[in-house]
Parts: sequence; structure tokens; C-alpha cells
Amino acid sequence: MKILSPHHISSELLELIHSAKKYLVLVSPYVNITQWPQLTSALTAALHRGVRVEAFVRYDPDNAVSWEELETLGIRPRLITNLHAKFYFNETDGLISSLNLLSSSNASALEIGCKLETELELQELQNFVKRYLVPLEQADRPSEDDLYLSKEKFMVVLEHYLQQVTRTNSRVSYQHNQFKIRSGDNYFDLLLDKVKNLVAIMAFLSHDEKEEYEKLKSQFFNVPGIYYDYNAGSNGYRTTLVGELDMRLSTTYLDKLRVSEKKQLLDAIAQFVLDILAFKEAVYAPKRAAAAEQKRAWEAKEAANPTKKKGFAF
Repeated sequence: MKILSPHHISSELLELIHSAKKYLVLVSPYVNITQWPQLTSALTAALHRGVRVEAFVRYDPDNAVSWEELETLGIRPRLITNLHAKFYFNETDGLISSLNLLSSSNASALEIGCKLETELELQELQNFVKRYLVPLEQADRPSEDDLYLSKEKFMVVLEHYLQQVTRTNSRVSYQHNQFKIRSGDNYFDLLLDKVKNLVAIMAFLSHDEKEEYEKLKSQFFNVPGIYYDYNAGSNGYRTTLVGELDMRLSTTYLDKLRVSEKKQLLDAIAQFVLDILAFKEAVYAPKRAAAAEQKRAWEAKEAANPTKKKGFAF
């Protein structure tokens, strides 16, 4: 086994691909080679020579780009759960490296690798594939819902999700470095702390809602994982209720969140919105009932006294 210096790794990988005559095995969790023309050309040439190419990549809905890039080249990806290993071999040579098949890794990352020098070492790699990778291969792709969450912009996903769970005409927009949410006739701001990677959602309360907040808050605002900060408006400021989510995100670029984080964030936002809508309904339902009762009483009174004033005849 020979240790390779960083600038020799990609050249050894290309040579391994070019020298393949029967088969080529690529084990790389992540693949993004659109900006690596030497590699894409070498793989295309290998396929044209009739080389059987087996590519193992990580099974993860956030990693769809990896298998899509391989499929573009005509290579069927084999999806492996929790894959982190990276190595490459053909029928005569092998390479173990920290290098993923990423153009960014080839261009700027500091990598290390080693070239196999004996038939026994090559056999050990083949056995590794049979023993550890093949048993973990996933026959099915991630669900369509998970792939949608992975690829679609968070703003669009959130809008559709709120429409579904609230059954209202919901809209999400991005204005003045903030996400603005409208659900029915209610407005919310999604607040992002880009230093601490924290999220909060702000609701706006009317005068009537402010009057009822203290009496109803324990009924509607008690969800674990949400810290509530009530600010009674004065001097021209609106009354607000802020729900601070007890979750530190991997990034506040919400489009870049992993699917699991997106799901958690969507559920927390939706829960806060639903609680606000239920609170507002509790505030106004008695008022609507009282108004309806008053109307019925007036109509009953009118019906009991059908006498009408007679006008003058000319």
C-alpha cells in the first residue's frame, strides 16, 4: 500500500478508470461532478468500452443529487444506508481515499489516499463490498414526500403545509429579510436568529384578543418545546405573542436544512399557527353567538308585533 500526496489522488483515480477493462467499482457517499469534466469523460469512455460500472452512494433523501448525477451518465446508483466509506477499484488496481466524487473536493479540499499494491489488498476491498455494502443496499428510493421536501424551496413547502393543516388560504413570502406568513386573515412573522441559528414565530393580537389573553393562555399556549413571550402593545405598538422554538438549526438558510430538520420546523410552525387560530376562535365565538342571539330576539319581537305604520294616501 502506497500513501498518495493530495495532488496525486485525482490523477490516480482517473488512471484507475481509464485502465478498467471489465468492471469498475466506485464507493462515494456524495457525487457532484458536473464541474469535473475529466472525470465525467473518463466514466463515459469506460461505459462505451463495455466496462460494468457499480456505483455505491449514500441512501438519504437529502442526497438525491448524487444518484441523479450518476443516472445522467447512464450509471445505476446503488443506495447504501449510512455510507461514509470512500474507495475505488477495478479488476487490477484500487484506491482508498478521503476523496468523495465531488468537483469541489477535487478543486480545493485537502485529501489523503493510498494506492493498493497487492492482489490480496484488492481482494479485501472486494470482500468489503460483499460483506458490508451489499447487505445494506436499499431497494427503494426515499418517499416522494421526502424528495419533495429535499428539493423544494422551504417557503413553498411551508405555504402548502399550512394550507393543508389549517384548511385556510395560506401564503408565505419573503420581505425585508423576513418570512411573512398569512393564514386566513391572520399574519405572522418568522424570525431567524442567524447568530445562534434559532427560530421564532410572531403573531399579532387585536384589542379584543389582548383582553382575553390572560384568561385563555393556559388553554392554548402550553406546547412543550415552545417558549411564549407576550408583549402587550402600547404607545402605538401592536400586541404580539412570540413563540420561540427550542431547536437549534444546522443553518438559517432554510432551503439547506436536512429533511428531518424541515419536518421538525414545519410541525412547530404549524402548531403555533393552529394554536393562535384556535385562540382567536375562542375569543370571537362567544361574541358571534351573542350577536346571533340578539338578532334572533329582535326578529322574534318583530314577528310578534306585525303592526305597521300606515302612510298617507294621496
